[in-house]
Amino acid sequence: MELRHLRYFVAVAEELHFARAAERLHMTQQPLSFQIKQLEEELGVTLFKRTTRRVELTDAGHALLTEVNSALEHLHLGVEAARRAERGETGSLVIGYVSVALYNLIPAAVRLFRERFPTVQVTLRELCSPDLEEHLLEGVLDVGLVVQGAHVSELVYETVLCEQATVAIPKSHPLGRLTQIPLRALAPEPFVMYERTQRSLIYSQIMALCLEAGFSPSIVQEAASEQAVIGLVAAEVGVALVSACLSGLRMDEVIYRPLIDPAASVEYAVAWKRENSSPFVKNFLNIAREVSQHVGKQEKALITPS
Repeated sequence: MELRHLRYFVAVAEELHFARAAERLHMTQQPLSFQIKQLEEELGVTLFKRTTRRVELTDAGHALLTEVNSALEHLHLGVEAARRAERGETGSLVIGYVSVALYNLIPAAVRLFRERFPTVQVTLRELCSPDLEEHLLEGVLDVGLVVQGAHVSELVYETVLCEQATVAIPKSHPLGRLTQIPLRALAPEPFVMYERTQRSLIYSQIMALCLEAGFSPSIVQEAASEQAVIGLVAAEVGVALVSACLSGLRMDEVIYRPLIDPAASVEYAVAWKRENSSPFVKNFLNIAREVSQHVGKQEKALITPS
């Protein structure tokens, strides 16, 4: 028995007329009658009472019609489920992210993803590099949002957002009079830095930037989180170099100015395992691209001195 036999049976059972059923199926009446006869012989039952005037379902035909309609409906649902999965509209997506992404891409990207793909279960995991990359390689994560730096050859990276590096200084600091702050002007200042053990990548990047400008920063305090770094700047413990997305934090106590000479940027990338062809990854990447266009404009406005 093939699926087409069941479709032929349903057409005749609903039309109760072989000619009309054949027309509906875009075939001639004789082959249709032959296929129905084959089905009856295979099942060992009579499905239709045939007379010169009409066609009627037998009890066996009624019983089969009920079950076949149910089976065809389940088949249709199965096909649609497969198509949704192929499009990345159902299933699960595990997203890893660095904590600073909570201040730019993650909130809007996750919200938009859930709006567009409500049947996909989204799980979020905050991690630091290189743990995040290791989890991607192990398949624990489907996709990651990382700060560009060290590259892992087995991963694919696409930069979706570039933010200007920004100087965070206490509200009363004399450098607040400047609209932009040269890095060399920070040479005599005490620095608040991210913890080296937790944020080795950003720590190394800031150290390299300062050394290229001709000085080694005087680090007076390290902090584990973005909020802690900004809180220590607000407490006048020191100055800090941060991504522009943080320039909305504690604005009553902290001034943010673009860094120049050299200007520097923080690049955020979507990363995934090279052989991962999941449509979920593509869908999240497209949304991250879309969200980044709005995020960049908002943060540029925040760090523009009044």
